[in-house]
Amino acid sequence: MTTRPVRLATGDLPTEAAVVVVGSGFGAAVTAARVAPALGDGDVVVLERGREWVPGEFPEDPTAMRAALRSRRNPLGLFDLQLGTDVDRLTANGLGGGSLVYANVLLEADPAVFDEHWPAGVDAAALRPYADRVRAVLRPQLEDRPTPKADALAHLGAHHGVEPRRIPLAVRLHGDPGPNAAGVHQPTCTRCGNCVSGCNVGAKTTMWASYLPLAARAGARLVTRAEVLRVERNTGPGRRWTVHGERHEVDGHRRTTPFTVQADVVLLGAGSVGTAGILLRSAAAGLPLSDRLGERFSGNADSLSVSYNSTRRRTGTGARDAHDPEVAVGPTITTALDLRDGSSGYLIQDGALPYPVAEVLRRILGLRFALSADSRVWCDLRPNGCPPGCGALEHSQVWLAMGTDSSAGRIDLDPRGRPGISWPDAGRQAVYAEQLADLRVLSEGAEARFVGNPRRALLQRGVPAATPITVHPLGGAVMADDVATGVCDRDGRVHHPDGGVHDGLYVVDGALCPTSTGANPSLTIASLAERIADVLVGRDLARLTAGERTGGSW
Repeated sequence: MTTRPVRLATGDLPTEAAVVVVGSGFGAAVTAARVAPALGDGDVVVLERGREWVPGEFPEDPTAMRAALRSRRNPLGLFDLQLGTDVDRLTANGLGGGSLVYANVLLEADPAVFDEHWPAGVDAAALRPYADRVRAVLRPQLEDRPTPKADALAHLGAHHGVEPRRIPLAVRLHGDPGPNAAGVHQPTCTRCGNCVSGCNVGAKTTMWASYLPLAARAGARLVTRAEVLRVERNTGPGRRWTVHGERHEVDGHRRTTPFTVQADVVLLGAGSVGTAGILLRSAAAGLPLSDRLGERFSGNADSLSVSYNSTRRRTGTGARDAHDPEVAVGPTITTALDLRDGSSGYLIQDGALPYPVAEVLRRILGLRFALSADSRVWCDLRPNGCPPGCGALEHSQVWLAMGTDSSAGRIDLDPRGRPGISWPDAGRQAVYAEQLADLRVLSEGAEARFVGNPRRALLQRGVPAATPITVHPLGGAVMADDVATGVCDRDGRVHHPDGGVHDGLYVVDGALCPTSTGANPSLTIASLAERIADVLVGRDLARLTAGERTGGSW
């Protein structure tokens, strides 16, 4: 029996609320779920710029994938791909934020990550109990079945003297279908390998399937198609803040209409670049903020490669039919080789290309290697296709790496007020060269052709491009001990440059991170949000929503 997904979103946008949460990813969803029970029904409003995507609606073929790319003409697209001069980034756009397309990994940051640049009192020990809260909601499991796509990690592990290990995944991998910790029905994973194009099975524990239902059940109102542009301080009577934004209309025409919402508390969780962009536009409109705004952007040292056309069939591509896969690929990531050394080094993880992406890549790589006289490559280029499994792409494997970069990027606004990243020579950092050397070893171990990030094959002024792509943008509005070194304090409150903080203005997402996390950052971001919500509810929320609106900082 199939259980129909229960939609959470509403199109009803109020003109005021006690608390406005901007965004709906790991930071925003966690905070909304913890703050809503402390207030009345409707007092918390979550504003998400994208639409609501439920299992069964995610793209399943290349045409649908192209239609799901976000752009100025398609502001409700799921995938927000921004190609930059210095750094490329891929993030999500929808109710649930990055969790809709993340690879489900829940790893704590190495304790040494917090040794520099983080404020006093925020470290691995302080975040551990909050990480336990996150795990209690998301209920991660380990993949316990064989996953051939991870086999080559043992070859690289022997090279380094390190054993690969299975890592915790927020997916219902075992047991019968049933309600999760948030009461949402979840089927068991079919191991189709299509996690990062959106789970149409419903086994993946996203924010949409966990913290956001908790928030809605506690009375929060989840409003989609509402993109926040800036916040403004109110000095007169009424609520402390005015949130300015625009609604994306869906009546068949591309159209936006402006809106404002008055609030006593604003929690910014629009993602690293999104949150920094809102604050930069707010500063341009007159809001006093730290001079450090936009600094310490990190791409988490993300990189990827493909072991192309191995001598034997691989399981690194997702299934055409997610509900009945021909081959059990497994979740996108199942296993990691930990090559971290304190606050440096990196992780390498097995990966799976979701079916709609794999079909696009099949043509791209087939054309690139068409002159190799390899029959499997030619199979990928035949107009009518070949029987499943005989092409070069079915003999390929994608690898993912992440670690520690210098966090030296900067987020600035372009002339249209859109945030972008400037970071000259970002891709020439030593960590990327080290990762690529190991990724080459993986291809050698699989007897496959090594293909790095396709962007690296493009020429810029006659030399290979070195443009990293990140799916884990961090920083831009970082937490620090004082306004001279960061934008927010240890509790996420936004510093006022004249002293104190802006009462009722918080950052609750990855923009807070002053360094790379050295691992998939979802658990760290959610843990930070759990901690901020704990302090906010326990110390400040009652006062901030009790009518004590003096118009100044405190």
